[in-house]
Amino acid sequence: MARIAIVAAMFREVHPLVRTWQPMRYLPDRRVQLYQSDQAVVAYAGMGLNQASLACHAALASGEISAVLSVGWAGGLNPEASPGKVVHPSTVVNAATGKRYASGGTDGILVSAEVVVAPEEKRRLAEIHGGDYVDMEAAAVAECAHAADLPFYAIKAISDAHDERLPDLNRFNRNGQFKLWRFLAHVAIRPKLWSAIADMSWQSLSARDALCKELEKWIGEHATVVEIPNRSNS
Repeated sequence: MARIAIVAAMFREVHPLVRTWQPMRYLPDRRVQLYQSDQAVVAYAGMGLNQASLACHAALASGEISAVLSVGWAGGLNPEASPGKVVHPSTVVNAATGKRYASGGTDGILVSAEVVVAPEEKRRLAEIHGGDYVDMEAAAVAECAHAADLPFYAIKAISDAHDERLPDLNRFNRNGQFKLWRFLAHVAIRPKLWSAIADMSWQSLSARDALCKELEKWIGEHATVVEIPNRSNS
């Protein structure tokens, strides 16, 4: 029987969900990390469209898949998209191409950008695409699911408000991997940033925890059960 493929950007987004799951030892792509349960497979390879595509293809190569789900943090594009909120977008849009994908929800439009965007760019994305939220991965996952002729869904946790000003996070992104220690070192010597970063961290973790609870519920409602071979002694 088939399992659900869940694609995130990084481990921190899905840690509460996968902490009791089995890490896959025999990986179809060494650039991608995968965890599995009897109902789902979680894959992540880093931030951005290219990394999301790698992760999605690796998840599809892990066995029979019934549906594909893009999950993780997203930013708000309007005042209604408040931090901590978990949303099920109805549509995902690739900001670079304008291509749209149905994503199974009723909570508005998620725009996938190629970089972390500042408030000015958030306003532009909202105006051009009618967007409510922004991420960096969902459109690539949607394209992968579409090519495989599989149902696609998105569930996102809002980590930052539409007008929230933060340091340029793109400078800490190296090939899709967020350099956390470089970011913390940058913030440590800039006291004016401490309050904003503390708020963002709390918002992100609260949103992540709510997302993982929602995912557990969603998986239970949508997944079938398969037996995982026991490879603990291999």
